Amino acid sequence: MLEQKNNSDQVLNTVRSIVYHLNYVNWVKMTQKMMALPINNVKLLDDITNIIFDRALKRQNYTHIYAQMCTRLINDSKFNNLIATGTEITFQKVLLKKCHDVFYSNYQEELNKLKDTMKNDNMVPKKCLSGVLNNFLFNFQKRSICNCRFIGELFKNGAFPEKYILKCIGDLGKEKNDNNYELQMHCLCIILQSVGLILSKTSYDLNKNINKLVSSMENHGMSSTLKCLIKKLKIMNSKGWMDEGNCF
Repeated sequence: MLEQKNNSDQVLNTVRSIVYHLNYVNWVKMTQKMMALPINNVKLLDDITNIIFDRALKRQNYTHIYAQMCTRLINDSKFNNLIATGTEITFQKVLLKKCHDVFYSNYQEELNKLKDTMKNDNMVPKKCLSGVLNNFLFNFQKRSICNCRFIGELFKNGAFPEKYILKCIGDLGKEKNDNNYELQMHCLCIILQSVGLILSKTSYDLNKNINKLVSSMENHGMSSTLKCLIKKLKIMNSKGWMDEGNCF
């Protein structure tokens, strides 16, 4: 048992090294190194996926590289050799579950959990509570947006099923009476920016989403960053989803 734990620790340390040093030049070599790792139990697969997923969301400028790595891992039979043991668990299923959990995480519920924790934590000075809550909001929004970017890149690489991406878009397009409406619209923009070109070649009607985003600009409290992104998407949609360059 101890030997198995030590082996798992070695594998996880290797995974951390790979994902921390992943870049445009070495990603193919690093992916091959990842594929060669011995994965012999579900917990180890889950831990590996956690490390990859967490790093992909933290390095947003490299999201597409992590998505390409994940796509190759999904399609590699050796990396998914747990199937041979009789389990239906695969790297793709574990990864999509993590994307799903972040996508559908509820801000208010998470905030209430944090507040309850802080109430029972005498180590947090009252004067610091406001800063802690503001930091939580910032991190929640950043993680949500980065997750949507990662989902979009996975879809572009064929690693995120179309029915799931359409559900994500549909759910983001629903009216919600909460304080995160702008975050909701921002996430919708990020996904459409990634998948618009592919979906425009299907029977899916992107115009209703673009129209919804444009109408949301009537909200005078909307940030200039989001307004810029919506305008960009409107232009991309009108020109067949040709990239107009980043405006943020």
